Amino acid sequence: MNPEDVEQALAKASRLLQVAEWAIEHELYDGAALCCYAALFWAAIAALAHQGIRREEWAHGFLWKTFREELVLKRRLYPPIFVEWLEKAYDLRNKAHYEITEPGAKVVRRIIRHAREFINEVQEVTKR
Repeated sequence: MNPEDVEQALAKASRLLQVAEWAIEHELYDGAALCCYAALFWAAIAALAHQGIRREEWAHGFLWKTFREELVLKRRLYPPIFVEWLEKAYDLRNKAHYEITEPGAKVVRRIIRHAREFINEVQEVTKR
């Protein structure tokens, strides 16, 4: 990814977060959870790419591991809680996608707040 790709990945993350927020407003918790994780996923890709860490495709677990090792532990650009938020959002996404029951509003609202903070922080770091 070049700098333009980083911006496009962040724009995609922001759009997906907007969809998640719209879905929660309409009590569509499955959709909100799915889009929220996708927003976090794209923001993490943008953060990694900004530091020169790129791949054609990212497996979920490898993305979190690389984010943790390179951007949290090694470069100390992001707080450790961000990795936990990625993992929790992925778990919620799987429940929303594969289980018959819908996730609760409280947990989806929380992960949306986390995603908003995560994306805002990535936007700030990538401006430096």
